[in-house]
Amino acid sequence: MSANVSTTEGAVLGLLALGERSGYDLAKLAEESVAYLWTPSRSQIYKVLPLLVAAGFARMTAVEQRGRPDKALYEVTPAGLDALRGWLADVEDEPAGGRVVFALKLFFCDFASPETALAHLAAYRRFLERRLVVFGRLEAREAEPPPGYQRHVLRHGLTRARATLRWIDETTAAIEADTSGARLQPATRAPRR
Repeated sequence: MSANVSTTEGAVLGLLALGERSGYDLAKLAEESVAYLWTPSRSQIYKVLPLLVAAGFARMTAVEQRGRPDKALYEVTPAGLDALRGWLADVEDEPAGGRVVFALKLFFCDFASPETALAHLAAYRRFLERRLVVFGRLEAREAEPPPGYQRHVLRHGLTRARATLRWIDETTAAIEADTSGARLQPATRAPRR
């Protein structure tokens, strides 16, 4: 595995950066934290963990349990934190595969710089502005306006994009205010060992 990690690998590294966990605990943490942005199956998480270990991005420790099967605990390594930061630093104006990951990456930007977070917000803004142009053209078609429910769904897209743009403005202002007085350093939670 190269330092270029997939969305699933990057998100799992981000969850591991929050602390040592088993695969089961990672799936539960995803459900309780980023599920509204990214919802991996347990099998995806279990499939990615050995790949992260093989790449040196995570370390696995077997823990014996009485009366139950042994469990594996995973923790991020310094190389894994570097890979996470590399994934976060990759800002795409048009997400590959159509999956919008701006907010997911922003969720883990405590492990990057405020500039990285601002870059994701700016890219998300450009993405939504392009979408609004397309949605606006659809809405403005006088010869063939969208019929019934299609029109309602289009209005949902317009409303959601506009609301997200307001959120981007608010979040950008908050990050800029947080960083204007003192230069924040990216979080570097050291792996336990």
